[in-house]
Amino acid sequence: MDSKSNSIKRLAILGPIIAGACWGGCGYFIRGLTDAGLDNPTIVFTREIFGTGLLLVYMLLTDRSGLRIKVRDVPSMLAVTIVGSVFFNFSYNIAVVELSLSLTSVMLATAPVFVLLISAVIFKEKITARKIICMFLAFGGCAMLSGILDPGAEVHAGKLGLLMGICMALCNGVYILTSKNVMTKGYGPLTVCLYIYAFAAVILVPFTDWNALSEFMAVGPSDFIIKGPVGAFIYLLLQSFFSSVLPSITYMLGMKYIDAGKVAILEAGAEPSSALIVGLVIYGELPTPVGFAGMILAIISIMVLARE
Repeated sequence: MDSKSNSIKRLAILGPIIAGACWGGCGYFIRGLTDAGLDNPTIVFTREIFGTGLLLVYMLLTDRSGLRIKVRDVPSMLAVTIVGSVFFNFSYNIAVVELSLSLTSVMLATAPVFVLLISAVIFKEKITARKIICMFLAFGGCAMLSGILDPGAEVHAGKLGLLMGICMALCNGVYILTSKNVMTKGYGPLTVCLYIYAFAAVILVPFTDWNALSEFMAVGPSDFIIKGPVGAFIYLLLQSFFSSVLPSITYMLGMKYIDAGKVAILEAGAEPSSALIVGLVIYGELPTPVGFAGMILAIISIMVLARE
């Protein structure tokens, strides 16, 4: 039994790494949709509504019992949605305007700090020396990858931006912990993700630019092999799967079997490294020596923590 449990935990470690890799690469879809005239709330709405559809169809075909939740647990699901999706995205939107993009990335990388501290209090998870070392390694790697440490880098920081940066990191950390708390009530990752997506889609309806979305659905993405409405539909479906459904489910699977603090650090190390690779392969964005060293540092943090 112990051997089986250890094997499951080893496989669960891959969850946040896969999630970080997907989220790091979602910039491809965000750039494409932004170039097509969609703003951030509209992009998030398309991600959530298509995610709801994907999971709903899958669960109707495979496990209809997972569609049921208790009425008393609806507030918990809403809390995860509001904090982890709505508040996070709005604070992120303000942060990227008020701060330099590099500083925004670094502040987002502080989320594992909040997770380690809060999970120690709520879930009684141990704060080990290895976790602390790996957290600093991942944070250092993110800082180097962001370009904030490059010679001549410009750092733009205002009071509102710094406040929103802290809120953004805190929302990300609280999302991790509230999601884990919901799963302790007996719900699987698919059920939690389905209701988070559905609630978020409803909340984002008033903030969605319907004219821009209609134009995109009629024309389709310019950088996609398939054009027109069919191309737009497939593009949004792929965006939702790789930017939301797959990473969210693998992330929550990781939280189900390993410490929340460990999950946060593993994801924090994988995400910027994936973004660097996508930027290099798809857009030809060559990393600086400092950025490349940051990726190595982030990968080391993953390898060291995975052996715990």
